[in-house]
Amino acid sequence: MQMTHKGWIMKGIILVIIVGIAVGILQYQKTRIPAFPINSADTIASWSFKGAYAGNDTLIQNAQADIIHLTSLLGKGEFDDYDLYDGMANDYTSLGDGENAYANYNRAIAIHPKKGLGYVNLGYFFDQLGASHTAADAYTKAVTVEPSMLQYRLELLRFLTIRFATDIARVNAAFADSDARYGAIAEVLIVKAQWLTTQGKYADAIDAWEKMKEISPGRDMTSVDTEIARLKAKL
Repeated sequence: MQMTHKGWIMKGIILVIIVGIAVGILQYQKTRIPAFPINSADTIASWSFKGAYAGNDTLIQNAQADIIHLTSLLGKGEFDDYDLYDGMANDYTSLGDGENAYANYNRAIAIHPKKGLGYVNLGYFFDQLGASHTAADAYTKAVTVEPSMLQYRLELLRFLTIRFATDIARVNAAFADSDARYGAIAEVLIVKAQWLTTQGKYADAIDAWEKMKEISPGRDMTSVDTEIARLKAKL
């Protein structure tokens, strides 16, 4: 039976309502996810940047295919959606797509706000954008939510000693916090010695290297001894 003009109008109205509801749901899902705050000291000039895969068509295609694959797994229970969103965000970061990377990192940390990995990846991401203060906030958050994870602590220390190398008080506070939790750790002392060297504090750097040697019996120290000799020649 042929549909009347009135019937077509009603069908159109229903379709508009359905589409409106769907859009509303999507918008709600988007807005209800709290975004990791951008530090007021940073300005994001552009959300697009040169990703690690720029210029390599094979890697770009692989990342795009991975995004499609990970998206297809969402909500199925086979994998934690946290890991899927984080993986997609990493792909977008490699592609230099800042908006989608940021959105997916936020989706990940909304699922497990007490897991540090997403924040570490956010730190790397914001560093790529040139938002150093926000990156520092993200690395710090990773350490805050999982303080027992030495690797996250090392990521923070490496970042601060490079991007905030001249902020002596901040860097020293980060090392002091690490010492309070772990005591003397060889990997931390290596980062500290390298930072002290960049600051021209050669005697302090030598002390850090010597302490690192003391707590690392059986480790090949040939390169460390060479560095110590080099620093002593600068005194």
